Amino acid sequence: MSTMKIGKVIAYWLLICCIPLFVITSNIRWGVNELRIYEYGVDTYQISHVTGIAKPELMKVHQHLIDYYNSKVDSPQVTVLRAGEKIDVFNEKELVHLQDVKGLIQVDYTVQLVTLLLMIICVLVLLLWLRDTWRTVVRGVWWGNVATFGLMIFLALGTLFGFEQLFVLFHLLSFTNEFWILDPRKDYLIMLFPGGFFYDVALLSFGAVIAESLILGGIVCCVLRCQRGGS
Repeated sequence: MSTMKIGKVIAYWLLICCIPLFVITSNIRWGVNELRIYEYGVDTYQISHVTGIAKPELMKVHQHLIDYYNSKVDSPQVTVLRAGEKIDVFNEKELVHLQDVKGLIQVDYTVQLVTLLLMIICVLVLLLWLRDTWRTVVRGVWWGNVATFGLMIFLALGTLFGFEQLFVLFHLLSFTNEFWILDPRKDYLIMLFPGGFFYDVALLSFGAVIAESLILGGIVCCVLRCQRGGS
């Protein structure tokens, strides 16, 4: 096999593999920074009643966490008013876990950026260096989109029928300590983010990616048909 053919195979399959990673990490990044999702959790699960902290103070906590994840503040610790008294929301165990969570989010940001750059490079290699056609690029996008759609359907079904098992498995694989095991009676972090909230967000995320895949798939089909009609 010639160098050109090897280069085409590598660029083509790398493009396909990068698409699911880019779409998923982009949706995670949007979700992490979307304050309305946190507000949904506060309202749906009556977090003010559970914690005794008023909603404006809770939203201040969530905004502070968003700033922390994006390195705009140094510590996840935040002080709020509860029953007229100022309190620090998180204990030491929760602070360590939030530091670990920030590390995962930063990995997500990095993967998103790297996959975007790799996709751009793959397209440029296929079109400029290998002198391939747009049809090859569009087909690569199609199969990458198919892979994304299939993965989301699999994860959505797993969430519907075994969310707790997936949730525990995710934490076991993602964290090297047990600081994520919190007490809902006294740890504010688990009060702020109950299991039902994560379940809802997971299904929302999978649904959003599936919808995006369907839209992108429709666009790719139209492009391929136009190319076929014009050829």
